[in-house]
Amino acid sequence: MNDAILETIAFHLDRIATALEQANPPKAPDYVFPLEEFASFDWNGLGISVIATDRYGATVVRWGGHDYKRRSPENAYGAAIFFSRATGKDEEGRNTYERLITFKQIDRSVSPVSRKVEAAIAPE
Repeated sequence: MNDAILETIAFHLDRIATALEQANPPKAPDYVFPLEEFASFDWNGLGISVIATDRYGATVVRWGGHDYKRRSPENAYGAAIFFSRATGKDEEGRNTYERLITFKQIDRSVSPVSRKVEAAIAPE
C-alpha cells in the first residue's frame, strides 16, 4: 500500500475511535485510597491530570476527557474527600453523579481466622 492510502486509513480509524469513545464514554472507576495518601498522591500513576489546586491539594482533576471536582462533605460517614462530576439527570430531574476517586479513613483491622481454618492451613 502506498503512503496516501495508509494516511487515509489512519485518519478514518481515528475518526471511528473518537466516535466510539463519545458514544460510549468510559465510566469513572471510583478508586478508593486511604485519606492519609491524599496530600502526596501520585495522580499521574492513574492517568489523572491535576487541573487546579489550593493549599490542601488538588481541587479539579481530569480523567477520560472530563473534569472532576473535589468534594468533602460534613456528614455522619466520617472524614472523606472525593472527586465527582455530574453525568445528567434522573427520572425525577435530580442530578446524577459519578465518582472518580475517593480518599477515606480505611479500617484495616481484621478478625482472626477460625479454628477450622487455622487447622486447615497450619503447616504440618
